[in-house]
Amino acid sequence: MDTEPLTIDVWVRAHTPTIGPREHAIETVKELAERGVIEEYEVHTWPSAVDLTVPSEVTDRYREFAAWAERAGVTLEPAFSHRVVDNAITGEHNEMLVTPLICTVVRRDGDIVAVLPCCRGEEDHVSVLSYLASLDEDVDRVGGEKLPSPTVA
Repeated sequence: MDTEPLTIDVWVRAHTPTIGPREHAIETVKELAERGVIEEYEVHTWPSAVDLTVPSEVTDRYREFAAWAERAGVTLEPAFSHRVVDNAITGEHNEMLVTPLICTVVRRDGDIVAVLPCCRGEEDHVSVLSYLASLDEDVDRVGGEKLPSPTVA
């Protein structure tokens, strides 16, 4: 069993008030870090949508998340969605990626363990908050594996 500690990156939409579930998720991540369930966390912002044809940190991250989702047998939709935007002036069609209000990426030793929210099948939606709650039970809610108990100093 892996004993490397977990880290979490929290991504939130920029220019949107941090209230409700997003605020609760960030507070929960802070508490998990304080109790030693995770080693560390970082909070990042991203725009509400980006052009997928233009390389950026967000498109790079999304491609990393999508590759993990394919390997894990889950989908990132509908949290991440795609839409085509038509430019009336140039006639171009841009494929836009719409980002979720909040997304958490759980890593162990730099490798992705989970990207939330995600869906296993058509009806099993794993939310950010339900996954964070499962960490208290030492269970990987996406993969179903038992996680190592944290070592509290």
